[in-house]
Amino acid sequence: MKHIASCTLAAALMASAAWAQTPGAATTAPATTTTAPQGQTLNAIAAIVNDQMISVADVDQRALLLLIGRNLEATTENIAQARPVALEELIEERLQLQKAAEFELEVEQAAILDGVRDIASQSNVTVETLYDTLRQAGVNPAALEEQMRAQIAWRRIMGGLYGQRIRISQVQIDNMLNRMELQAKKPRYNLQEIFVFAPTPEDRAQLLPNMQTLVQQIRSGAPFGLVAQRFSQAPTAAAGGDMGWVSPDELDPAVQAVLAEAQPPVLTAPIESDDGIFIYAFLGRQEPAATDSNDLALKQLLLLPSGEETELLAARDAVESCAGVEAAADVSPNVVAADLGKVNDQALTPAVRAVVSGVAEGEASDVFDTAAGKSVVFVCERSVGGLQMPPRDDVEDRLYSQQISMLSDRELRDLKRDATIIRR
Repeated sequence: MKHIASCTLAAALMASAAWAQTPGAATTAPATTTTAPQGQTLNAIAAIVNDQMISVADVDQRALLLLIGRNLEATTENIAQARPVALEELIEERLQLQKAAEFELEVEQAAILDGVRDIASQSNVTVETLYDTLRQAGVNPAALEEQMRAQIAWRRIMGGLYGQRIRISQVQIDNMLNRMELQAKKPRYNLQEIFVFAPTPEDRAQLLPNMQTLVQQIRSGAPFGLVAQRFSQAPTAAAGGDMGWVSPDELDPAVQAVLAEAQPPVLTAPIESDDGIFIYAFLGRQEPAATDSNDLALKQLLLLPSGEETELLAARDAVESCAGVEAAADVSPNVVAADLGKVNDQALTPAVRAVVSGVAEGEASDVFDTAAGKSVVFVCERSVGGLQMPPRDDVEDRLYSQQISMLSDRELRDLKRDATIIRR
């Protein structure tokens, strides 16, 4: 989410080098940055946020930065499309920095330069080269630094307000891994979306002509991402409607029915659902893996005939991770450990396959009977259909980011609702 993460900014500036090297780009951009709406000058006020001014020059700089990020030529039409989006971004950043001032939070210049350095490193260039690329495209590097300042400040505020309150449980991680496992066996769609909330048939009938006009504009060359940022009411609007690769199960049933018959790349007509109207840029389809099998890395604790089941349970409960399985066997002389290595679940007996099928990665099975005696099995790694499941720590980080993003969005909506914002 753009208010707390720099990934969108990094992607924008990685694209900027290629844009600036496009023939004519370096000469086209500066001319557009000095072009203000008719009847205004660059010192004119575009908006006032509480008691702080946003100038037309500020808006034009941000609009150009948006176009650079999408590798779009800075034509008069594209600048006009980008200005409303740029203004809203700047309004949000002013609110974020005003909130930082309330907490007496100052972002040191060294932190800003570290952020810029990270972006330059991702682009395999130096900071000086990055700044030269921006200047050639007509963007003052100070505009980038101010954007970075707001992002860092807001990230620190959200971490301070909510970071310690968010707790990700093992059940949440298991549920996420199970969903990923199921999704790995289904096709995936690469999508961009525009959504307008229209909960009644009357609302949808009124908005449908406007959505059809948006489709016509996109087909005529209007950038989908800028249209999404300006008109979409979905959470993905800030990222230009980009959803990435998603499972059909994550989509509205009405959308699923349309996309199931579509052949990418394609722009859909408006799709009506019970909640509103969607437009999708269907960019690609990824078919599921051909095999329905799992590759499992297993370790086993086996109870010798002379032992009691309570000894096996005690050894199992002493294991904190797969790395400790062998040491747990020392709990009792009647328990032995074995590393079974990586096996395909189709090579297991039906009884063992049934036992491990519901065991999450890093967890142990219930006690079950084998020909050698009572046993428990630990699933140390799980690959589904050739797809390696991410480590549990990565899943925990992803769930944390999702929650902090939702809280950040809510906090920013509250700031905008309570602020005095005058758009000129």
